[in-house]
Amino acid sequence: MTFPATNSTRVLVVGFSILSSDIKSESSIQSSEPDAGRGLRFDWSVVFTLALLVVVGLGFRVSHLSAIGFAEDEVNKVDAVEAYARGNITVNAEHPMLMKALMFISVTRAGLGGGPDMLSDEFALRLPNAIFGALTVVPLFLLTAAFFDRWTGLLAAGLWAAGVNAITFNRIGKEDTLLVFFMLFAFYSYLRAKQTSPRDQKTRGRNYLLSGISFGLMLASKYFPHYFGLNSLYHHYFHAREKVPGEPTGKTSRVFYLALLVAFLIANPPVLLPQVWSYLNAYMGEKLLVHSGYLFADHLYVNKVSKTPFGTPVYFYMVFMAIKIPLLVLGSFIVGVIVSVKRRLHPGHAFVLFMFLLWIVPYSLIGAKWLRYTLSLMPFVYMLAAIGVVELIRWVNGRLKVSTQGRPVVAAVLIAIFLGLPAWTAYSAGPHYALYTNALGKNHIGYFFPHDEFYDDGLREAIKFVSDVAPQSATIAHETPAATRYYLRRFGREDLNSRAMSDPDFNPASVSGPAYIIIQRGRTYFENRDKIGFVRTHFTKVHEEKVDGHTAAEVFVNEQRSSLLK
Repeated sequence: MTFPATNSTRVLVVGFSILSSDIKSESSIQSSEPDAGRGLRFDWSVVFTLALLVVVGLGFRVSHLSAIGFAEDEVNKVDAVEAYARGNITVNAEHPMLMKALMFISVTRAGLGGGPDMLSDEFALRLPNAIFGALTVVPLFLLTAAFFDRWTGLLAAGLWAAGVNAITFNRIGKEDTLLVFFMLFAFYSYLRAKQTSPRDQKTRGRNYLLSGISFGLMLASKYFPHYFGLNSLYHHYFHAREKVPGEPTGKTSRVFYLALLVAFLIANPPVLLPQVWSYLNAYMGEKLLVHSGYLFADHLYVNKVSKTPFGTPVYFYMVFMAIKIPLLVLGSFIVGVIVSVKRRLHPGHAFVLFMFLLWIVPYSLIGAKWLRYTLSLMPFVYMLAAIGVVELIRWVNGRLKVSTQGRPVVAAVLIAIFLGLPAWTAYSAGPHYALYTNALGKNHIGYFFPHDEFYDDGLREAIKFVSDVAPQSATIAHETPAATRYYLRRFGREDLNSRAMSDPDFNPASVSGPAYIIIQRGRTYFENRDKIGFVRTHFTKVHEEKVDGHTAAEVFVNEQRSSLLK
């Protein structure tokens, strides 16, 4: 299935142009009073724009969804889905069940077997994340509007819908997409509860209930409980509404905690099984690691939580922000930060600064880092960027002394620029979105983050090449046991002897018979770097898989076979 992304960009701009024409005054787009604090007014223009954003976002996320083969992590989800079909729900136990259950439904309904795009394994497995990634515009809008106003909320939602950084990680089979979706709903519902008078126990209790359910589903998506703690910490220090004299105290309802626990257990029953806890204990103790290291800027770093803060560099995520976020978004984000610092006593500005800082600082100090973690950072980046765009609209109107009648035109033009250009950037980057870099990093694609930027892109094709040329029972060495096993089965070459290069028992110098070595720069580890050097020196490269002109995977063969392939 494909989606006309060029039309998506036009729809995005047209939708916001229609909406912007409804702006009655400058104050309507820069109000410091939260819409949700007064109750969001139903407005068909808002509903229409949100619907457009969902459609646009879904278009970007499902277009050519199977153009990239499975990454090693994704094949672990395939294994889990197959195990679920056999009644075994303990597979891939380091992650909760919710996303895998949705994948099971998707794969079962679509059918397996590598058929056309709509029915391919890659498409079916990734489809739930693509859908929830597109739907994330709704809770992001609600949360932003609750703190600020609907215009800022729609801008943040638009940046998410067409944001290349959000699209990138919504298109892979990892848990972060569902984590963010339910996290934002949990934040929003909890905020609405706090914005409601304690005298209105019914409304307040309903919002606590919804927040508890959302937090439970968030934890059933990924075991990242610190977002629950951050939300509590924020509301401990900041108050969403001024207390009215004489009203009762507004303590968090017990139903919130009960709903969280019940939702978590219903969506993630394997957590009750003792074998899952045994597995988690081994996983958290780093006893299951078969290789270590992250190649960052041509230097191999230890990438373990236990090495905190001496693992990957502390500036890892700052480099990501500098070169992987479109410059227009980055510029408006910086403006938003400056504005929020100046207005830091406002609950909304305090929230986005609080969440951004308590993401970037701890994550930068933790020894293990992956770019996919940034998906939970991007909502706050987009919220700050939306604040920046609103401030720029105000500044232009004041600087040019625009009349009241002309302000909607200025707003429409600036919104079209700040949303249309990032949308075009996303369209131009597809379907290999992870390779996108802005002008500051255009000469460094695959240099700083080769593992995350390629994420096994090109591996499927490299395995297909070996499957086509390798003789019976030849050796194929790699760093992706699960993905290689999966694709050898798909290509009908299960006769090949599959070996992991980082396996201590594998030595390329002593391998007997024909051997094909797949090397991916992003999968350079401490355990295999000497072996990779040996292969590059003593084996012959017979195939190179390029993605958008950049080398993603290389195939080497020992000398006795290279002459036959020339």
